[in-house]
Amino acid sequence: MDCQNLFVRIDNRLLHGQVVQFWIPYLKVEHLIIADDVAASTPAMTSVYRMAVPKRIKLSVVQITALQDLLEQQTTREKTLIVVSDVFDLARAMMSRFDCPCITLGNVHSAAGRKRVTDAVFLSKEEENALVQFKNNGRVVEIQTFPGDTLQLNFSDEKGATWFRP
Repeated sequence: MDCQNLFVRIDNRLLHGQVVQFWIPYLKVEHLIIADDVAASTPAMTSVYRMAVPKRIKLSVVQITALQDLLEQQTTREKTLIVVSDVFDLARAMMSRFDCPCITLGNVHSAAGRKRVTDAVFLSKEEENALVQFKNNGRVVEIQTFPGDTLQLNFSDEKGATWFRP
């Protein structure tokens, strides 16, 4: 899959109004995958997610390490949005054979040891290093809180990780 059919969003809130009201229609999503170990092991959470998502959208809630297996079972090239809660969950998925060409950060909450990148994204040095590694491996890494409001990751030895408007 490419950036036109497979969208990966890091958002610690997983599924919330912004994803349902803005991102699903904007991206024309046909299949929403929530890749989260807690959500996948809690049937009540899956039921709540099902109620929040329009009925026409296929919904899957899977363990992080089962993400690639699920994608391999797809028989069509439907537009798919995958939501994971943090950078390291995405890294775990990649260690389990998952790959994607583009990564979008939507919301990464503030916490001790994290620095502010935008009003909605705060990153630790380790998270930033992981994102730089994703970028160095040929992926597009960006922050998009709302459609059209994009910052892309750049890295240089002189300046380190920087974010810029394309």
